[in-house]
Amino acid sequence: MGNDENIPLLPGYSLTLPGARKLPQTLNYAGGGIFVTGLPDQSHPARPITARMAGDEKLATQGRPLTDKKTTLADHVKGSVAVDPQNGPAPPPGAPAVAALGDMKLGEGSATPAWVAYDGQSLSYGAYFVEKALDGRDRIRRCVIRFHLEDGTVDVHEHKTDNSGIVQGRILKRHAAVGASGEPLAIADFQIGSTVAIYGREYNVVCCDAYTREFLRKEGLTIAADVPFPDTLVDEGPGVLGTIGMGVRGVGGKRVFETDPVEVVIGASSASSNQIAEPAIDPFTKDVLSFKCSWDDSVQGIVHYTLNYFLADGTVEVLEEEAPGRDPFPKMLARSKLPAGGAFDVGPPGEKTRTFLKPADIVMGQPVGVYGRNLTVHDCDDFTRAYYVKTLGRTILEMAPKPLNDGAVKHVHVDPPYNGFGSETDSLRNCHSLVPKRAPPNLRHFEQNFGKELRFNAAFAGPGLVPPNDERRFIVTFYLVDGTISVYEPPMSNSGIIGGKFLERTLEPVRKPGARAPYVARDFYVGATVTLNSHRFELLNTDESTESIIRSL
Repeated sequence: MGNDENIPLLPGYSLTLPGARKLPQTLNYAGGGIFVTGLPDQSHPARPITARMAGDEKLATQGRPLTDKKTTLADHVKGSVAVDPQNGPAPPPGAPAVAALGDMKLGEGSATPAWVAYDGQSLSYGAYFVEKALDGRDRIRRCVIRFHLEDGTVDVHEHKTDNSGIVQGRILKRHAAVGASGEPLAIADFQIGSTVAIYGREYNVVCCDAYTREFLRKEGLTIAADVPFPDTLVDEGPGVLGTIGMGVRGVGGKRVFETDPVEVVIGASSASSNQIAEPAIDPFTKDVLSFKCSWDDSVQGIVHYTLNYFLADGTVEVLEEEAPGRDPFPKMLARSKLPAGGAFDVGPPGEKTRTFLKPADIVMGQPVGVYGRNLTVHDCDDFTRAYYVKTLGRTILEMAPKPLNDGAVKHVHVDPPYNGFGSETDSLRNCHSLVPKRAPPNLRHFEQNFGKELRFNAAFAGPGLVPPNDERRFIVTFYLVDGTISVYEPPMSNSGIIGGKFLERTLEPVRKPGARAPYVARDFYVGATVTLNSHRFELLNTDESTESIIRSL
């Protein structure tokens, strides 16, 4: 293949080597800016404008433009900026935030957009709005209005109050809210002492926080002094709020009962007024007076209840005790204020003549009215008895339990004697229940005596011992954790007796001969004699560990 001209132009015989093609570098950096160079000087035909391109152009015009100031790339590099715009102070007075938020531009002298300069900053105002209550009165609901400087959005939140009975929390989600004029809300719309309408609801602005006041002062805006919130809805008793399920607290965190429950005159009879005046009660106490009561139902017989009086707020709850053959209905009366006498004397709101049950009205052996049902008090717990004796001056005889005469024959249950089969504890629990449960352990005793053992060298005791029994030796171990006993016989060479376990550890404490009381730790000492399964053992000596345990008992 000397000459290419002699090669026939057939497929597979032609070969064209491409030359070097160098692509020009068109993107360059110069003077801190980016520019394109080296493009061929040729005209491009006009590109058609599609619907999508027109939409993109529209979105670009509606976006958040930067300032009109022309800047180079070096001005936008974070390292070359004197102050970081996201962490630095607010823009200078030449670029007020009010004007910047109008068209989302900063003034001359800053290249930072408003949504960066005011990122995470908001103006907080305290406000309230009026809502009609179920009984026709006005309910004041407090809330916080926040105006976010970065994008001009607004949100409204109400602090949640326990047991308020109304839905609280976020009232208005954060978005560009529209005022009564149909325009988005601005900073000028929030003035202390005036109202602002947001979607038909009138918010009365009464105060603002320290940051908001300082920010508006730097922007040259005047702001009025804070105005106090009006009083919230307060009920003088359980008449209205108790009916609608608002509990013992009103709206806004104020208690329903403004007066001290102890200071309210609650005595329904002249006899209670002659008793010793009840002292003031600590409102933060958690003490409860508990009474055992009964009610004679003509259909189902005697029904037993537990009446709890809470000293903290003077409320009462009545719990029904479980009884065979009756449906479980544990709570007869939920915790609430109980009118004196147990009548439905609630009265209209604002009435101050209502009286409620107080501790001095509860007398042992006398009935307590609970909304038409008279419960007879016949017993109380030890704390309640001590409270009445020490605080109210009653005698022990007056607070003594009163027997309940229900007319039923009292059956005295007598446990049968132990027959020796199995554990005595298990046999006793079988007598008390058809499906016995395991006896609960004594955890304190278990922690104090776990791992403690009394070990003694012992021998058969008693006269008439014949060889080889007189030479046999044993190790008697008493376990303090459960009172069980084990006996071990060490093997002896050429004795003719196989050593090992003489008495395996018992399942229950071993009882003394002729008595129901079991052996205890003080029955084991050097020189003592114990009888185990008709075998008498004399304790000969012990080790130092056992002696230290015996001294600590």
